[in-house]
Amino acid sequence: MSSAVPPAIVVVGSGLAGFGVLRELRRLSPDARLTMVTLEDGHFYSKPALSTALAKGKVADTLVTSNAEKMTAQLKLDARIGRQAEAIDRAGKALLTTGGPVPYDALVLATGALPVRPPIAGEAAHRAIAVNQLDHYARFRAELPDGARVLVLGSGLVGTEFANDLVTTGYKPVVVDMLPLPLAQLVPPAVGGKVRDALAEAGVEWHLGRKVTAIDYKGEAPGYVATLDDGTRIEADLVLSAVGLRPNVGLAAEAGLEIDLGIKVNEFGQTSDPAIFAIGDCAQYPQGLSAYVTPIMAAARGIAPSALGTPTPMRFPPLSVQVKTTLLPINLLPPPRAASGEWRCLEDDMQGSKHIFVDEGGIVRGYVLTRDKCEERMDMDAKVGEKA
Repeated sequence: MSSAVPPAIVVVGSGLAGFGVLRELRRLSPDARLTMVTLEDGHFYSKPALSTALAKGKVADTLVTSNAEKMTAQLKLDARIGRQAEAIDRAGKALLTTGGPVPYDALVLATGALPVRPPIAGEAAHRAIAVNQLDHYARFRAELPDGARVLVLGSGLVGTEFANDLVTTGYKPVVVDMLPLPLAQLVPPAVGGKVRDALAEAGVEWHLGRKVTAIDYKGEAPGYVATLDDGTRIEADLVLSAVGLRPNVGLAAEAGLEIDLGIKVNEFGQTSDPAIFAIGDCAQYPQGLSAYVTPIMAAARGIAPSALGTPTPMRFPPLSVQVKTTLLPINLLPPPRAASGEWRCLEDDMQGSKHIFVDEGGIVRGYVLTRDKCEERMDMDAKVGEKA
């Protein structure tokens, strides 16, 4: 990139990843020509806060921490709000949008993830709401009656957090999942059992080891009726889908970039095209997918200077996660997907429990802390990578 002309950097997406890299770009280069292209409203908000907003009395508008106008002025952006990124002209180095082509020296894809839609029969299956961005949450709140009975599809991180949020604010969540315990892919069975029991005691109804086969309208009365694979019928006022997310790779795939589970990037965040970078939920880093806040901010600190012409490796700290279940607080560091090993319980008492994941070589690769033991997160971070 010529030093005489400020570089043109285009970022697709206005989530935490998009704004995270834009902030780093502006910090490093006051003169860079920064363009943000987003189909959303361009407001800045915390997506992880969506699953705990009810208990905090938040509606969609009050979740916005900085509106689009403020972000645009603060970061000196050319903000193309409400524009669809349609294609990438790699040869001509231009992003093609519904507002016309946008030339770039470097392009950063922060396209996020899309809700997984499981195959469910029934005339009302399409009415299930997946809350993955601000307008989804606005619809969820608009359609949520006081004291509603809410069917939650999925007991992973988001589904369990929503169940906790709903039950602690006077709603009646009913959770269905094919797996035998909540958070089954993140925590050992003993902790999953404690989560199930703590939320059940507060009023959450669980149907685990089951799946929804159909969702229909209740009839003349408002609401829905879901049928499970064992014939059980569940009536609900609202259906919330939290069965997972998949990286939004469509734009990158159509441009011929290398795709696996996500958009594959190297240690600098570069895709198979060195002028195009990917960050956040859409990206597959060298160590795999990482759809959490900490890795997004760490990636932004490497990608921004790299996009400006100074290759800088992304350096990821331990990527621990706070599970926002107030009925049973949890901090965890999930082991790598490919790791083989076992969970070991180190402590389990009135103050909580402590588990570590030990791989086949005897190395600590992850941990789970509950209740008061969550305060030991930094000590546990230091043990990761060491012999058990």
